[in-house]
Amino acid sequence: MDKNKLYKVIFMTLFIIFWCVPAVFAATVTAEGQGGSERTALHEAMRSAIEQQIGVYVDSRTYVENYQVIHDRIYTQADGYVRDYQILDKSESNGIWKIVIRAEVSDERLRADLMTKVQKKAVIGANMMDPRIGVLALNSDGTEDEALENMFIAGLHNEGFTRIIDLNQIDASIRNRIASADFEGDWELRDTLSTQFSVDYLVKASINKSGKNMNWNIPVDDPNLPIGAIPLGDIIPGLQGLNRADITVSVRMMNMNTGEIVYAGSGSGKGNGRDAEGIAMRRATENLMRELADAAIRKAANPEQHVTVIITDNALGSMSQAYMRIASLPGVSHVFTRSTSHDNIQVDVDYLGTAYDLAVEMERAGIAIKEMNSEYIKI
Repeated sequence: MDKNKLYKVIFMTLFIIFWCVPAVFAATVTAEGQGGSERTALHEAMRSAIEQQIGVYVDSRTYVENYQVIHDRIYTQADGYVRDYQILDKSESNGIWKIVIRAEVSDERLRADLMTKVQKKAVIGANMMDPRIGVLALNSDGTEDEALENMFIAGLHNEGFTRIIDLNQIDASIRNRIASADFEGDWELRDTLSTQFSVDYLVKASINKSGKNMNWNIPVDDPNLPIGAIPLGDIIPGLQGLNRADITVSVRMMNMNTGEIVYAGSGSGKGNGRDAEGIAMRRATENLMRELADAAIRKAANPEQHVTVIITDNALGSMSQAYMRIASLPGVSHVFTRSTSHDNIQVDVDYLGTAYDLAVEMERAGIAIKEMNSEYIKI
């Protein structure tokens, strides 16, 4: 292994140890909060616990410079950062509550949020070679929801992913197939999308909506009018334009080259009023945005990537010979044979580096590369 690659591996390993320790680790701190209600005092105690832990990772100058961003995140996401807590003491005097808690603060989530966008982009570039990501949000009838797509795109941009591919011109027939297809195992669809749009990852959201107008009709005791002829809104004007909406959003992020599912989740929301659909959509997606972004950055932060190697024309000999040849390459930790057909062998490789790094090692070992992209190599 050359010095540059060795330094890169050491740097990325130390980076992961510091930033991306498993979620099972949490810091336990004691904090106090006070407020006009018991609930307010509890939230203040949670925020105090989180601020204590921020001081472990961020120096005072950085905290002051980024105070508003950090404070806003603490204020809105206190419950998410605190994994568990125990109330040690609480009291009330003259309408002011005081609560002391022992809290477990999630190291993984806090560290990920304290990473700057530049740091995240550096990790994405080093481990994933700035992947091209397509985002597609489809209603049940196959129509595109550009507003939801823009929300996911903004979330990915915020995590340091910058190569977002425009899929607005996607062919209607392919869009319909995507709307109805289960991606897992649909290699033909993945090949089509990869060929037409050069996409490494696809974020696909499926939206199901239902609802009704709350301005329903009421029976009228008049022989000259049909039953239900008068809308209730004509009697109660405030009901005009009011609606009820139920929305479910299902999301997948998939590696188009290997079929790996990076993230899968769903959310639902209800809304009432003149903007019922908008309210329901925001409630359905408020956690999905965060979860998708977290999953994407965790994938990027892992220095060991999954690389698919396609061996054509028995280029490395028999299946066992091919296995041993690839397994012996520096940086390879595991090799899994996936399929063999017509003198071709497909294997999945766990490798400490990118597909490009693995391709360089192969060439050094005298293995000719026919083609490659960010996560597969054909030899």
